[in-house]
Amino acid sequence: MSEPLFHTDCPSCGAPVHVHSATAVTVVCSYCNSMLVREDNSLTDTGRDSALLNDFSPLQIGTMGKFAAQNFSIVGRLQAKYDVGVWNEWYVKFDDGSDGWLSEAGDIHVLVKQIPTPPNTPEFNQIIAGETTFDFSKRFFASDVREIVLEQAAAQGELPFRLPEKYTNRVADWRCESAFLTLDYATTPPLAFLGKTVQLAELSLQNTRDEAQIRQSAGSLKGTRHSENCPSCGSPVHWITGATQTVICPSCSSDLDTSGNTAKLIEANAMRHAQQQALTLPLGKQGKINGRLYMVVGAVRKEEISSLDARRLLNNESGAEYGILPEGWWVEYLLYSPRHGFKWLVETPEDGWSVSETLTDFPRLNQYGEPQGSPMLYSYGGRVSYAAGAFYWHIRAGDVNVYQDYQQGSGKLCKEISREELAWSKSTPVSFNQIATWFNLDIKANAPKYNVKMTPDPVSPQMVWLMIIVFVIVNLPAWIMMGGDDLFFSLIISCIIINILWKGGNSSD
Repeated sequence: MSEPLFHTDCPSCGAPVHVHSATAVTVVCSYCNSMLVREDNSLTDTGRDSALLNDFSPLQIGTMGKFAAQNFSIVGRLQAKYDVGVWNEWYVKFDDGSDGWLSEAGDIHVLVKQIPTPPNTPEFNQIIAGETTFDFSKRFFASDVREIVLEQAAAQGELPFRLPEKYTNRVADWRCESAFLTLDYATTPPLAFLGKTVQLAELSLQNTRDEAQIRQSAGSLKGTRHSENCPSCGSPVHWITGATQTVICPSCSSDLDTSGNTAKLIEANAMRHAQQQALTLPLGKQGKINGRLYMVVGAVRKEEISSLDARRLLNNESGAEYGILPEGWWVEYLLYSPRHGFKWLVETPEDGWSVSETLTDFPRLNQYGEPQGSPMLYSYGGRVSYAAGAFYWHIRAGDVNVYQDYQQGSGKLCKEISREELAWSKSTPVSFNQIATWFNLDIKANAPKYNVKMTPDPVSPQMVWLMIIVFVIVNLPAWIMMGGDDLFFSLIISCIIINILWKGGNSSD
């Protein structure tokens, strides 16, 4: 059996419960037979959203490293949860007495220090991700613009401020290649932090968490148990929310109504099973890529829509959701290794497979926000059909992004824009045979059910005759003006060309 993707303690008896399938909806405790139901990061699941990878970080209080020739140590952590995900802010102290923040959001790490606020900072309400620029020794592009309400922030170790129970803030991140600028609008003027994106491998880290510790925390779930007093006799009654519509009071045997989402859960469970069966790479599948072991922890299917429709949806235009016709689809698989982090595989019916990696450093951009030296290929939109498994942010059905692809060698650079965020990734094509080798797939049984080699549409006989007639009309004046050998030679060449057009049209039938 594969290693569990998630684990929790049964809220009824306290025994460990392991969830091996990221598409599971209902889980039964093997010790007390309590029926548990998953939802988000607790035990209930609507069947529409992705689960959330909680704590996949190798960092911890006491981790030491080196940045810009200075030693530092992590002394505190703020783990913030917001509507679409979780990120860590690690508070670091340097040997010279200065401090900074090592931010960890998904597969991007950034180390910044506070600086004096630059002059002429823009008003927060004027900033648009992917469009607004700010000149501060370099031209920065707005990459993440959010109004955040934090009610579940957790802290460890030391922090340089008091953490309120409810924290509301507005933050804008700016990017220029590896340079990273954050403007924190909690004050006026905003606080400013400047630094750069980093790879953990370049920080010479010591005292990090090992694979077993990461695996133990990354997929943890919290059980939800509901308890009320019986309205008949007053005795306590316990049940798992959403697991059943009725509960029998253990003291007076009264039949109590605890109506939940039972019918929806059955429907969701069937839907999840169908989604899992449709995936070329099942969730939980392990593969070895370049000698590194990865597990498929998430899969999201997106339908391709026009970039115009996607922008209308992002702008919340009235009626934008009506009349949209999908133009295609693709599937993105999230791979995870406790030692090596995240990697993406993308499956499309037109181009086959590709390995996609989020770019830690933005490409060098021109004044229009396009990568220099990389011609644009196409612009399109993507809307989430469904998501299964776990991700480092919360994916919901109906989420929309605008994409712009640019040619770079044999691969592509992809610009991805949402309401709040701008991101860049690089895709490198890979054959299905290579995918099958990595994941030990039966090539015949798992071969794609689409034809990657596209053939041109046949040319109709009417079109062939039209081309011949146009050719004759265009050349007729020249033939009239010719005489003797010139006319004879021109007619021979013309007959050859007409014959080629005729044969070419018929061979495409």
